[in-house]
Amino acid sequence: METRDPQGALDVGPSIPVDRDRAADILALHGVDGLIALQPYNVYYLTNTVPVLTAFNAEFPAFGVFGGTLRQTFYVGSAGSLWDMARDGREIPDRIAFTGVANADDYIGAGANPLDVRPKPFTGGFAVSPTAPLSPTERLWRDLQDTYNSSAEPSREWALVRAIREAGLEGRRIAVDDMRIPYLLGRIGYEGVTWVPGEDIFRHIRLIKSDYEIDLLRQAQRATQHAVTAAARQLEPGMTYDQFRLAFDIACATQGASSAFLLFGVAQGQLPDGVVTRGRPYMVDSSARVRQYMGDFARTICVGEPSVEAMRRHRAQQIGRAEALDKIRPGVAWSTVEQTARTAMIKAGMPEHVIAACYMHSVGLQHEDQPWRLDSPFPMRQSFVCEPGMVMTLDLPYLELGVGAGHNEDMIRVTATGYELLNDPIDPMIIV
Repeated sequence: METRDPQGALDVGPSIPVDRDRAADILALHGVDGLIALQPYNVYYLTNTVPVLTAFNAEFPAFGVFGGTLRQTFYVGSAGSLWDMARDGREIPDRIAFTGVANADDYIGAGANPLDVRPKPFTGGFAVSPTAPLSPTERLWRDLQDTYNSSAEPSREWALVRAIREAGLEGRRIAVDDMRIPYLLGRIGYEGVTWVPGEDIFRHIRLIKSDYEIDLLRQAQRATQHAVTAAARQLEPGMTYDQFRLAFDIACATQGASSAFLLFGVAQGQLPDGVVTRGRPYMVDSSARVRQYMGDFARTICVGEPSVEAMRRHRAQQIGRAEALDKIRPGVAWSTVEQTARTAMIKAGMPEHVIAACYMHSVGLQHEDQPWRLDSPFPMRQSFVCEPGMVMTLDLPYLELGVGAGHNEDMIRVTATGYELLNDPIDPMIIV
C-alpha cells in the first residue's frame, strides 16, 4: 500500500486553493464584493491554513478574508497561530494577528468603557533566550513574533475590522459563511459593511475545481478506496462496526490521510444484527481526507456468497450505473443522469421501493460541495448541468430492512468530452 507524508497530507499544501479569478467572477454575479470565512474548511480554502484551534473545537479558531477587487486573501488569527506559517515552500496569505485585551478591566462594571472604544492589545510574546543559539525555525518564530505582536489587534473583532479595511471592503457587501461574524462585529458597534449570508456563494465558487484541487481529490479518493478494501479484507462473522471502523481508520492513517465518515451496514444505521453475519449484503459508504479534501467511495460487501436476490439487485444497479455514466458529458443535466440510472435499474429488475437514492452531488471540501438555491428559505436543490472541472459522484444505494443493503459510488471528474474516474474501477461488489 502506498505511504504518504502524514503531516503534508493532514495539514496544508503548497498553494492557496481558491481560484481568485473565479471567486471574483462569482462574487460579481451575486452582487458581492468580498468574503469572510469562519468555517475551517473555508478558512483553509482562502488561506491554505488549518487554524491551530480547530482541533480544540474552539468557537472562533480564525478567519479567512478575500477582497473581490484586490483579490487579496487574509488570515486573521491569534499571534501564536502565525508560527505555523513558518514552513518553507508554502503559499501564505497576508496576515493580521490579534493577541488579547490588556485593559479588560476597563470594560467591566459602572463607568465601563463602551465596546466601540478600541482596547489596548497585549504586545508581548513567548520568551526568547538572548544567548542560546536558535535553530532556523526558531529564528523564523522569533521574527514573526517581533513583526506581528507589536502591531497586533486586541481582539478578533478588531482584527476583522482591520482586515476589512485593508482588503478595501469597507462600505461594501460581504458574504459570510457564518452569521456569527456580523454578530461579533455588531458587539463593538461596527456597521461599516452590508452582510450577506454566503455559505452557498462559497459553494458556488468551489463548484468548479482547479487542477490542483482535482489532484488532491484524486489522492483523497484513492486513499478512501484503498482504506475500504484493506478493512474489508479483515471482515469476518462476528465483527462489530467499531472494529471495522478501527481497521478503516488505521488504513487511512497509513496513507497519510485522515478518516472522515464511514457508513457500514445500512445507509443511516449500522449493522442490523449488531455484528457481521455470513451471507448478508451490506453497503459501505466512506470518505478519507487529504489536505482537507474529501473522498467519497461506496461498495457492496458480503462475507460469504450473497443470495440470488442480492445478486439480482446488484446486477440491476450496475446496469443503471453504466447507462448513467454513459450520459455524463458537458451540457448534460444532472437530473438526466439521475433519471437514466433510476429507469435503467428498475427495468433491469431492481424493485422500485428499495431504491434509496439516485443522486448526483459535488465533492470537495464538503461532502456536498454544490450550492443550494439562494431564493429558498430551506435547502433546495438547484438545477445543474455538467461542466468541465466539476468533481461529483453518483449515489446509487438501495436497502430493504430484513433483506440487506448495497451501494456503488465512484468519484468522477467531468472532462471536455466526457468523464474520468478518480478511483480505480475495482469490482463494485466485494465478497470476502
